[in-house]
Formats: sequence, C-alpha cells, structure tokens
Amino acid sequence: MDNILSQEEINALLSTFSQQKEAESGQSRGRSEMRQVRPYDFRRPDKFSKDQLRVLEMIHETFARSLTPWMSSYFRIPAKASLDSVSQLSFDEFSSSLELPSVTVVFYMEPPGDRGIAWMSPDLASAVLDRCLGGPGLAGGKVRELTGIEEGVLRGVMIRILDMLAMAWEHMAEITFSLGNLASDPQFAQITSGTETVGRIDLGITLGESSGDLRLCFPYPLIQPLIPRLAIEKWFRRGSDVEKGAESGEALRGRLALVEVPVVLEVGRAAISVSEFLDLKVGDVIKLDSRYGKDLVVRVGGGKKFLARPGVLGRRLAFQVNRVVRDGGGALQ
Repeated sequence: MDNILSQEEINALLSTFSQQKEAESGQSRGRSEMRQVRPYDFRRPDKFSKDQLRVLEMIHETFARSLTPWMSSYFRIPAKASLDSVSQLSFDEFSSSLELPSVTVVFYMEPPGDRGIAWMSPDLASAVLDRCLGGPGLAGGKVRELTGIEEGVLRGVMIRILDMLAMAWEHMAEITFSLGNLASDPQFAQITSGTETVGRIDLGITLGESSGDLRLCFPYPLIQPLIPRLAIEKWFRRGSDVEKGAESGEALRGRLALVEVPVVLEVGRAAISVSEFLDLKVGDVIKLDSRYGKDLVVRVGGGKKFLARPGVLGRRLAFQVNRVVRDGGGALQ
C-alpha cells in the first residue's frame, strides 16, 4: 500500500513533466531563431538588391556596346569597351580606390537632379589626349596635372560619353546627363557623405595599343527615385512592349536623320590604260560615257539613287532630280 501514489503526487509529477517539455521547446525555438540571424555591417549597408544590380549591369552592358563603335569612329583607331563589374560600396571606399592625379568629372543626372562621378584612369586619359592632339593614341609619360587646354579637350570627350550614357538609360527612363566640374584630384569631388552607399560601374577601355579604366559612381540617393524602375521584370517587359518599340524606332529614325552622307553628281566615266594615265598632260581631253542633254547619275553614299539634270542656282552649282532609281542598291562607304 505504501508504493501506491496519491492523486496529488500524480498531479505533481505530470506538472513537472509538462514544465520540462516547455523548457525544451523554448530552447529549440531559441536555437532556430539564432540560425536565422545573419551578420550585418552597419558601416557598409547593402541598399541595392541583387535584381537592381542586375538591371544596372544590363544598362551599362548596353552602354559599353554603344561606346565601342562611337570611340572607333571618333578617334579613328580600333577601340573596344567592355563592362568589367557592377558593385556597391561606401563612397569613402570608392574615393580611396582612385589613382592620383587622374580625370574626375562630376555630372548631373536629370531627373532626379543629383550628382554622380565619372572617373578616367591616367593611362586612358593620356591615350585620349594623345589621339585628340594628333598623336597615335599612346599612353605614357610622367603623370601630372592637366593644363587648361587638356581639360578643354577632355571635357569635350566626356560630354559625348555622357550622351552615350543617356542613350543607354533611355530604356528605363528619359534621363539627361550634363557635365559639371572636372578635377585632377577626387578629393575635390565630394558629392556625398563618406558612409553613403554608391553603385560603382567598372568599364575596361582599349584605345589602339593603350588601355585603361572608366568608372562611374552613382550614389544611392541619386538612384533612389528610380528604384521602382529598376525591377528586372520591368526591364524585360519594356523589351517586349510594342509601344516602347515604336518609340525606340522613332528615336532611331530621329538619330539617323542627323547622319551626314556624301552626295555626288557623277558627270561621267571613262576607262583608260595605266600608260595613258601616265602620259596625261594639260590640255588633253578624256571622252566620258555620258551624253550632252541627258540625265546624270546621283550617288548617295556610293549607291546609285537618282537621275538628275545639272545646272546653276544663283552663284552655286546645283542639280535637279528628275527620277528616283528604285533598284540602285549600294551601301554607305
């Protein structure tokens, strides 16, 4: 009879067992919550999401692709631009990574109307200046501060680069970039606080036999008003949007309308031998294949496009288009 537990003893045992279960479950919840905690560096907060960085990467891949043919045409030597990386870091880290002296340009982005930085490495700036001033585009020499003439030349180049950047951004928004001040020391380009997060775009530039870096800095407050547009879904939606495609087509036609093409009125042609060419002297007459009173061929970019009658308008030579040649073909040269 002494081994039989009373009801009070049974209730006490059940109560103790229940308390132990609750304590064990609380410990397991604490361990699971600890597993969900991740480190956070308050000195370097990540404000740009992975999707937003990916959209920035796609925008500046487009920028690099458009920059390559422009540089080849502008500098008249082989050139190539490629996107190396897109990252986020503090403004102090960005400033400390820049070489001195170099070309640091502050630009304005409208909208939202705030400032960013475009930085050109000393080797690239040296090659650009050498080419613009009549040289082969070689980098080298002692690194020094820029003269007033050199600053003017580089400002002209940077204005055109910012125009290309605006064209790359137009897929997301109608944005214009304007040039601010140019400095040789990045310390004079303090556009935001040192702890502010910035997006850094690194591009590798090859100009002839020289190469260098072009870096862009977008502070987070500059990009923040555009954050809703930096969703990767909107990027692909815009790419398939028919209306946007029509607008892009209109913009492309507008740019093509500004392209200059050579227009030549061909008086006639003749075939002679090399020996006849070498024997030519003043007063010799070469018989052409065209006839007096007949329409002459007008070539646009090397292709036969019109038939026209030559004449005079005021004190200038002119021609009157009489017929359009539909199957003239040809390509710009």
